[in-house]
Amino acid sequence: MPGENLIEPDLEFVREIKASGADSLKKCFQCATCSTVCGLSPDDRPFPRKEMVWAQWGLRSRLVKDPDVWLCHQCNDCSQYCPRGARPGDVLAAVRRVAIRENAFPRFVAAMVSDPRLLPLVFAIPAILLFLLMAAAGTLHLPDGEIIYRNFIPQWPVVDVLFPLTAIWALVCAGIGVRRLWKSFRDGPHGEPLRSGSPSKHVGPVILNVLTHRNFRECVVNRGRYLAHFNIMWGFILLAVTTTCVAAGVYLFHEETPYSLLNPIKWIGNVGAIILIFGSSLAIVNRLSQGEDGGKDTYFDWLFLLVVLGTGVTGFLSEILRLADVPGAAYPTYFIHLVCVWFLFAYFPFSKFAHALYRTTALVYARHIGRELKKGSAISIPFAAIRPPGAEVEAGG
Repeated sequence: MPGENLIEPDLEFVREIKASGADSLKKCFQCATCSTVCGLSPDDRPFPRKEMVWAQWGLRSRLVKDPDVWLCHQCNDCSQYCPRGARPGDVLAAVRRVAIRENAFPRFVAAMVSDPRLLPLVFAIPAILLFLLMAAAGTLHLPDGEIIYRNFIPQWPVVDVLFPLTAIWALVCAGIGVRRLWKSFRDGPHGEPLRSGSPSKHVGPVILNVLTHRNFRECVVNRGRYLAHFNIMWGFILLAVTTTCVAAGVYLFHEETPYSLLNPIKWIGNVGAIILIFGSSLAIVNRLSQGEDGGKDTYFDWLFLLVVLGTGVTGFLSEILRLADVPGAAYPTYFIHLVCVWFLFAYFPFSKFAHALYRTTALVYARHIGRELKKGSAISIPFAAIRPPGAEVEAGG
C-alpha cells in the first residue's frame, strides 16, 4: 500500500541475541508489566516493552542505536514480574553485548574477547608480551635476596613502556567507541533535538549519579547487586588513586617501592583491594545463589567477574607472600597479577567493563535530550506508539 514500509525481520540478529542469553525472547506477549514495574523507565516511550517488540521483529538497527538499552541497569525486576517468563532484563543484556561489538574499534578484538574458544589467546597475549620484555631486560629468573618485584618485572621497559602504551591504546579505542555510540544515538529511535548548550554540562551530575549508584538502588528484587557493583567500582577507584600516587612517587620524587606498611598510600591500596575482592565475590555469590533470578549467566559476564576477582586476589597475595618471604610463590603470583591488570586495561572497551563507559554516555545523552529516568507506567501507552509508523511486518520470525 502507498506510504507503507515493508520491514523484514533480521532473523540472524534474532538468533544472535537468543544465543547471547535472550532465548526466552519469543515468550513476550506485550502485556507491559515490565515497563510498569521498572523504577527507572520514563513515562514517555518507556522501556523495555518497545525493545522487546523490536527484538522479536529483529530490528537490529533500532536496538543497537537505542540509548534506553543502556539506561536499563539490569536489576531484573522486570524479569521477576513477567507473567510469561520472557525475561526482558536478559534480552536487553544480550542487546548490550551486541552493541559493544557494533561500536568497538577494532571490532575483531571485541569478537575475540566474547568468544570462549579464544580464551587462551586472550590471556596468552599479555603473558607473551611480559615474557618478551623480561627476556629483553634479562630478568627471566627468580631474583636472589629480598623480594623486590621491580627486580623481576623491570621498571623499564615493562612499567615504563608496556602499561602506558596499553593505557593509550585503551583510551583511543574507548574514545572511538563512545563517538560511534553517541552518533548512533543521534541516528536512532530517540534522536530528538538536543537541549541548548554543550553535553559536557551534564557530565558532572551523571558522574555523581554513578559514584553513588543512585539508579542501582531502585532495584527491588536483586538489591544485593547494588552492593556488589558499588564495592567493585570504589575498589577500582581506590586502586587507581594508589597507582597514581605510586607513579608520582617514582617519577617526581624518586621514591621506590615497596612502601612501608604504615605508608598511607599502602593503606589506600590495601583497602581498595579488599573492597574489590569483597564486591566481586559478592557478585559471584549472588549469581550462584540466585540462579536465573539474578539474570542469565553468560561467558561474557563470568569472564569479567573472574578477572576482577583474580586481579584483587593476586594483588593482595603478592603483598602477603612478599612479607612472608616466599619468592617461589610471590614472583609467579605477581606475574599473574600483571596479566590480569593488563587484561582489564587493554580489553576495557571490549569486555563487560565497557558498560561503565557506555552507560555513562547514555545517561549524559538522556539528560541532554530531556529524557529523565523516573518511575513510569506503560499501561496507557497503546501498541501503535511502539510500532514503526506505517510498517507492515513480513512474516518469518
